[in-house]
Amino acid sequence: CGLRCGLDGARKLWCDTGYALSEKAGVEMSAEEILSKVNASSKSPTQILFTGGEPLEGEKKFFCAELAKMVYLKRHNSTFAFTRVETNGKENIQDLKHMVFSIDYKLPGSGMEFQMNRDNFHFIKERNNPLDEVKFVVRDRADFDRSREVITEFQLNQNLIFSSVYHDLKPVVLAEWLKAENIPGARLSIQLHKYLWGEAHGV
Repeated sequence: CGLRCGLDGARKLWCDTGYALSEKAGVEMSAEEILSKVNASSKSPTQILFTGGEPLEGEKKFFCAELAKMVYLKRHNSTFAFTRVETNGKENIQDLKHMVFSIDYKLPGSGMEFQMNRDNFHFIKERNNPLDEVKFVVRDRADFDRSREVITEFQLNQNLIFSSVYHDLKPVVLAEWLKAENIPGARLSIQLHKYLWGEAHGV
């Protein structure tokens, strides 16, 4: 991923998968090998999720598009036909098919708000897919207040996911802010893997 979330003045990088930032991270596989591995991991179809790093950055975007198309052709008459993509808000999503999106809007505390592709959020609103999500990772109250401005600006009202920065903001504090503001379509999400496995890789 080309973003470095959290490098805001003296505050630290918070990337959830910092170990994936290196070009040497991971194992190179073909689309067929990936689908074979997915099919072997579950007896029934499950949601396929592209995450990262950033799955839509550079040449990876075309690979993900082809893989999502393969999944759709195999599953179009069954559940989980559309691949879910977690993306950072910078990369253009408007020309992609066979996908649903969990797209970040990077708030000021990330130091990366200037990288946001604003057309993506107009696109999410206009296509009105009930499976799409917009995610806000909140570092402090200023971030939370900014998220409300973004929601108003783009007229977002469904599947708004709020998560607190691990070690920087307690989830219970964010929960109280959400309760007080009662934002339509908003819900709290915590990084469950962090609480169960800490900093372990690949869980």
